[in-house]
Amino acid sequence: MIVKGPRLTLRALAAAEVEALRWNPDEADAQGFFAGRLRDDPDARGWWIWGATLADGEEVGSGGFGGRPGDDGRLTVGYGIHPEYRGQGHATELLELLAEWGLGQEGVEVIRAKISPVNGASIRVAEKAGFGATGERLHDDEHGELLVFERRG
Repeated sequence: MIVKGPRLTLRALAAAEVEALRWNPDEADAQGFFAGRLRDDPDARGWWIWGATLADGEEVGSGGFGGRPGDDGRLTVGYGIHPEYRGQGHATELLELLAEWGLGQEGVEVIRAKISPVNGASIRVAEKAGFGATGERLHDDEHGELLVFERRG
């Protein structure tokens, strides 16, 4: 599966590709988790991790979902851009492309992003990509307090 944007190409990754992806060392456990999920269910490709590259094939980051949508029609999205590519609009394009793909899938009604209130850059990316704050606040044992943003189809 490939999704093309103005500057980025997103490719839905298989387990081995997730393992080869450049990853923040602090989140290596997440990389293993996603690869394991894809190894257990190879047909879930697209519902987990997408690699983002420029036209020349240079990897700029990745993003994806937390698995297939639930009965409530929700997907949770996450995204990250390598430090040297930040501040250039790549995160916004990545999130827009993921949201458009996700909302185009049968049974998906809403895409949710859960963002730390101190991560102003990620909040701005979500807002630019058409996500609105719901006013909902969650607590995550790993990430602390999170704000919820949504984009509906």
